[in-house]
Amino acid sequence: MEKAFEFIKGILVKVGLEQNTANQWEQLIKLIVIILIVAAAAGLLKLIFLFVKRALLVRFNLGKNGSTHIEKIISRIIAIAALWLAFGLLPLALLKGKVLTILLKVCVIAIIILIINIINIMLQTSYEVINKKEKYRQQPIKGFMQIIQIAIYFIGFIVIVATIIDKSPLVMLTGLGAFAAVLSFIFKDTITGFIAGIQLSYNDMVKVGDWITVNGTMANGVVIDISLITVKIQNFDNTIVNVPTYSLMTTPFQNWRGMEESAGRRITLTFNIDTESVKFCTPQELERFGEYVKLPANEQSRNNITNLELYRFYLLKMLLANPQINTRLTIMVRYLQSGPDGIPLQLYCFSKDKNWVAYEGIQAAILEQAIAFANKFDLSIFQMAFKTTP
Repeated sequence: MEKAFEFIKGILVKVGLEQNTANQWEQLIKLIVIILIVAAAAGLLKLIFLFVKRALLVRFNLGKNGSTHIEKIISRIIAIAALWLAFGLLPLALLKGKVLTILLKVCVIAIIILIINIINIMLQTSYEVINKKEKYRQQPIKGFMQIIQIAIYFIGFIVIVATIIDKSPLVMLTGLGAFAAVLSFIFKDTITGFIAGIQLSYNDMVKVGDWITVNGTMANGVVIDISLITVKIQNFDNTIVNVPTYSLMTTPFQNWRGMEESAGRRITLTFNIDTESVKFCTPQELERFGEYVKLPANEQSRNNITNLELYRFYLLKMLLANPQINTRLTIMVRYLQSGPDGIPLQLYCFSKDKNWVAYEGIQAAILEQAIAFANKFDLSIFQMAFKTTP
């Protein structure tokens, strides 16, 4: 090839060009030839990689996104090959000097950037493939991927700077001891978020799909993403709240996963009975109330049975007969500490259906029936608005 260029240079001199002008034309022709060679090599590689792309799509079933990622990787590999070829051919076109040095450094820097870009695309593709598997979907894989990306960017930055200043990357790394404190301050949230992510994952404290409530924040919804720095939560009003990952290690939060995995969701309904409506039952009233509930046989002979006691037994019977209540879990009707607002009566049980809408419907129906049946036992629900001052 060098002899061919010398022949062309000789022709240029013969046609009357000066030596310096002939040298410049020779270098220009060399550059054009190099560009054509690089372009031809890139086109040939593109044809070869088309078959590789098809094979990968069939082998791993990556879908539309996978096809896009593979195309990006192939285009960058072709660009790297072209730049590497240009790096080898440029010294043939240019004499040694600053221009050649700058062009060679530009080629090396471009290759480094493309390699970093390829690694990031491969990480993203791997994340999408892993995230499709059910057993990995709820793990904070994204945070680990981001840590790897940061490490790659950092190494790439060091190598690029070392290339520009003609120093070994190892020499630069050894000189970064003093700079480490500055880096740790700049990436403080990233570092603490990474540590918090590992602790959250290792202790299985929170994962994608969990319903959590974070004290002191507006977060009350389902975790939809766990990244290196933030945990993204979609509230039930469809608003999105981003909570710093490390704050979940310092701020108390409630995870409702245990309730969702249990056999029932707790219902606690409390309303107050007016004390003035509580009385001992006459035989006639016992017979009338017996239409709804009867005391155990050993209790029926007592002469101090109250309408409130019968009502409490009725409510317990009502809960036990409700097919939407899990009778294997705690069921009780109890009194709370009474005060000036009457006698607090609480229904305590667990619904079988834990879905929010169904759950609210179940406890609403129980409360409606409990209040509606109070007057069947001559009891009044305490209401402050209807009380008068003597």
